[in-house]
Amino acid sequence: MDLNSENIKEYTLSIGKVNFYSLLMIIPITVILLIPFILIWDYETFVIGRKEFMRFFLYALIFGIIIHELLHGITWALFTKGGFKSIKFGINGITPYCHCKEPLKVKHYVLGGIMPLIIMGIIPSIIGTLLGNGLYLSFGIFFTWTAGGDIISLFMLRKLESEALVSDHPNKMGFYIEIN
Repeated sequence: MDLNSENIKEYTLSIGKVNFYSLLMIIPITVILLIPFILIWDYETFVIGRKEFMRFFLYALIFGIIIHELLHGITWALFTKGGFKSIKFGINGITPYCHCKEPLKVKHYVLGGIMPLIIMGIIPSIIGTLLGNGLYLSFGIFFTWTAGGDIISLFMLRKLESEALVSDHPNKMGFYIEIN
């Protein structure tokens, strides 16, 4: 994709705005995931699990960040010509990132964007709720929070054609779209 072309539109947000919007999502995410658990089990069961989660929080954070970015990269690599050679990992300030150097169809970009949310957030939350396991629910809630930037990015993609080409922005949170 020629980024200097007139047919290219940039969709980006500053890291500050992404972090602000992500913070605004914490309460609704928590309520949506916690209420069913409390209705089925009880709040005390969640508190016990949350305390367990906090005992290994630092390990969960470090390894969770790595796994989160790997899930993006592995999924996107499946749809690129260069495979994993087209994927770059790094840290922008204090924010880890995964960058795809090749254009992808919107549907493939979305799949890679949503994968950490599903695998690390939604699935553990559902399992925790079904089993009455506050540890799994706490893990799921936390990693749903960490997918806030991904949720915002997916929201920015919502009106675009699934077959359109999207290029990950090389140094901002966002992407370029080729407009025909």
